[in-house]
Amino acid sequence: MKKTIISALLIMTATHANATPNVQGYYQSKELINYAVNKIQQNKAEYFMLDYALTLPASNEAQITEYNTAIGHFQAHNTDVSEDAFINIVNKVNPSALDDHQYVCRVDVNGTKLAYIAKRGQACDANYDSEPRAISQVGTKISFFRRWDFDPTSPHFDIQSYDIDELTGREVITQDYFLKFEGHWIGTSVRVIKADVKMDSGRNETSYDVASYQYSGPRSGIISGGDSLLYSDHPYYMSESDSDFSTNGDVKAITETNFNTVSLVDGPYHGRNLKTDNIHYEFNRDFVKAYHLENGDTAYFVSDPQSLAIDKSFTGPFDSWVWQDETEQDAERDTDQASGGDWVAHAFNNTHNLISLSPTYCMIEDIALGRPVTEYHSADGTSLWNPSMYDCGAQEQGTEAKVYTHFINGNGDEVSFESLRQSAKDILYVRKQHKQGEEPLLTKEDALGLLNSARYQDIKKELSQRYRWSKPYDILK
Repeated sequence: MKKTIISALLIMTATHANATPNVQGYYQSKELINYAVNKIQQNKAEYFMLDYALTLPASNEAQITEYNTAIGHFQAHNTDVSEDAFINIVNKVNPSALDDHQYVCRVDVNGTKLAYIAKRGQACDANYDSEPRAISQVGTKISFFRRWDFDPTSPHFDIQSYDIDELTGREVITQDYFLKFEGHWIGTSVRVIKADVKMDSGRNETSYDVASYQYSGPRSGIISGGDSLLYSDHPYYMSESDSDFSTNGDVKAITETNFNTVSLVDGPYHGRNLKTDNIHYEFNRDFVKAYHLENGDTAYFVSDPQSLAIDKSFTGPFDSWVWQDETEQDAERDTDQASGGDWVAHAFNNTHNLISLSPTYCMIEDIALGRPVTEYHSADGTSLWNPSMYDCGAQEQGTEAKVYTHFINGNGDEVSFESLRQSAKDILYVRKQHKQGEEPLLTKEDALGLLNSARYQDIKKELSQRYRWSKPYDILK
């Protein structure tokens, strides 16, 4: 069997399925791969007592599991991890599991093996849906369940499943996060498929098929409702050779792949042409290209991050635009001359999942050159003024400079400017390698094509069905 190796360096303590809610398109897809794989590493350590319990016969009463026996079972299936390294991992995520023993319930539910932490003498009547942690196995598929109840009317569930085809090595990881809100389930479902793809050269590359579906129900007060699906046109791979292609025509190079996000938003949108407080669609399409860093390495960025917003009826005015460093004035499109460095800002902020603020081109240049990272506010503090990327030293009269010392990322961590300096230099170095705005802008017909495509509809059907469970543990049915 192909083993998933645990590394203490990969441990992530976040519990939300969508690790990058502020990141868009391709950048979110990239982060979700890392997040889903890393979360599996955490779960394998945190649930090691329950993982061993799955090997026990079913019982009507709680059974005792010995720590030494459970760790021996773990080591036998994870030979590349030393006991010291393993203990360090478990101490981070579940130190109570290092007690001498724990009682567990081991039951069978509809043909599925299931185990959960229990109390001495507890009757195992399969009321697993009220337990804080449980693990199940059906065939080769392992599922990790976690439940929090912040109050009796608001249960939260985190469910991750991992399945691997032992013959092909194809791995399927799903991550679901649900909470009950005003009587219905809302949350995020992520699906990552990793597989080997044969290349014309005879080499193997790893292909990825990533999708993320978010559902927030109807609008509630000032909280927008709706749903959103991120997916790629097809599974993709990254090859070191531009002339080496997949023998499977359904799997394409990342530079031949578009990443799409289709969102139905029950909330307001106030743009240049479209202004509405009603339900509307927002579409994003990313074209990815390979960029060469100054040190010769290859990095992938979105060359044309496109957006389109339109009323749900697909009638009336709509906005369609692309993030780019410079735009020319266009009377027909009613666009202004601009040189704000928006492509650099978009790529940099998405790459690092910055949420405290979105640094502008000039702030990124400040980081790269080691200058004070400065933002300009109006005297009353109600608006910002951004200088042109060609004159970052300028300051408009009447504005006040604010100097920052760090940023905050989506994990809540402080990010030092020193840690971002090389990345800032890289993004400024690569920005001229591909012309921006070269791809045709998203049209109304393109948007309808995405909505009506079989791939969009199939993935949405696959991931949205989870929200029809009476409770998330119905995954076992």
